[in-house]
Amino acid sequence: MAIGQVVLVTTEPLGGGSPVRSVYYVAEQDPAKAEAIIAAMMAPNERVEAWGPLPEPAVKALGLKPGDFTRG
Repeated sequence: MAIGQVVLVTTEPLGGGSPVRSVYYVAEQDPAKAEAIIAAMMAPNERVEAWGPLPEPAVKALGLKPGDFTRG
């Protein structure tokens, strides 16, 4: 059972060029809520999308509490 989400952040460089992607692991089961947690700290040129479920063993291995996140 998944109790977290993998969230992908795509940053479009302001000066042009290739986008940069970052992965975050969020201890939130609901994809929309996980996106909102990460989007709250992102800039306007960054797109946030829930990419898929994060299984409970992974959340525990990362030491995440409900609502916490870490960058991958």
